[in-house]
Amino acid sequence: MTDFSDLPNPQRRALDLVREVAAEKECRPYLVGGPVRDLLLGRHSIDVDVTLEDGSSTLARALAKRLNGRVRSFPQFLTYKVSAEGLPEIDIATARKERYRKPGALPTVTAGRLKDDLLRRDFSMNALAMDLVTGSMHDPAHGEQDIRTGVIRVLHDQSFLDDPTRIFRALRFAGRLGFTLDPHTDALLRVAIAGGALGFISRERIWRELFLAMEEEGAPKVLTMLRGSGALDVLFGESGGQPPSAALLEQVRDQVASNPELDREVLYTAALLHGTEPTVAQLEGSGFSQKRARNVLQIARELPRYERALAELVSDRQRFRLYKSVSRELLSILSARRPEEQEHVARYHDYVKFKLPLRGNDLEVPLGPHVAKALERTREAVFSGEIDAGEARSFAREMAIKYLSHEQPSDSK
Repeated sequence: MTDFSDLPNPQRRALDLVREVAAEKECRPYLVGGPVRDLLLGRHSIDVDVTLEDGSSTLARALAKRLNGRVRSFPQFLTYKVSAEGLPEIDIATARKERYRKPGALPTVTAGRLKDDLLRRDFSMNALAMDLVTGSMHDPAHGEQDIRTGVIRVLHDQSFLDDPTRIFRALRFAGRLGFTLDPHTDALLRVAIAGGALGFISRERIWRELFLAMEEEGAPKVLTMLRGSGALDVLFGESGGQPPSAALLEQVRDQVASNPELDREVLYTAALLHGTEPTVAQLEGSGFSQKRARNVLQIARELPRYERALAELVSDRQRFRLYKSVSRELLSILSARRPEEQEHVARYHDYVKFKLPLRGNDLEVPLGPHVAKALERTREAVFSGEIDAGEARSFAREMAIKYLSHEQPSDSK
């Protein structure tokens, strides 16, 4: 019997339940692919991906019933997803064969045997199955040996042409696991990129793979490899041999780790494009809104200008006005690149949260844009100590009248 005692309780309980229900229904489930790889690597958290040659529907529905959970069916892929409170999502699939009609196309899926399912996969280290009943290992591509030696190896020479997104996965795994591509696999990857294999798939699919790379703990290394390999040329154009800024990528990683609210996709994309002349067209297919696209371009194009501007500031008022003009993502990078700014940035965040107990109606002047401008100027003055809080109303009224007079058209003869 396979020992899953080192796994977190939710995964361990899910696998135990799969085994129990499978025994009741006389099914033979296999843990397959990445979870087996991660168990062999001694990782303590795995996905629960199960494959059966027969009875996947029976197991999925019986398991959902046992857990008082939900089962979703994806018949085009012969898969089911079982979800229940307190457990990880459980993927249950029928062993499959795949056929690619043309390079880059999504595969046609038909039912097959376990060996078919394993040999259709991307790399030998993922072509593994563990029998959840007996604990025996199925390893038709010798993936266990490749895991021991830290090698990433494709299963056949057409692999990167059949599915060019495997180019991204190969480099993502290399960065995550510290593995290397075996020489033949490396040569196939480079030939596929040079031959335009990535042009056979949509930009949307490429962006999805790029965003997955940005989720990696070692994202700076993975993104550097992707850019260096030419895999991103289809999105951004040729890099001219210039690698992305390693320092900037690492600053992005550190900023996102310390502040998860930052937009990691904007930050990493900007870092990849930094030092070039990026255009909106390069972001096609990313799904970025206009605002997010502007934030990418602002960082990629204007980071040096803002760094120079910061060096010339002499007051908090000037500094805060500059801070207001940039996205929070650019502000985080400026703070990382200029440690002397960190104290000012922290004070600015306090300023953003600072509330002025004053409303436009309190000023007894006609309402309009000048009132909002006056209240903001007053908030700034109180926060910085320029005036006392007790002076806020009179100061704001004076400012509103001043701004209003500037808005009035002058008489002309």
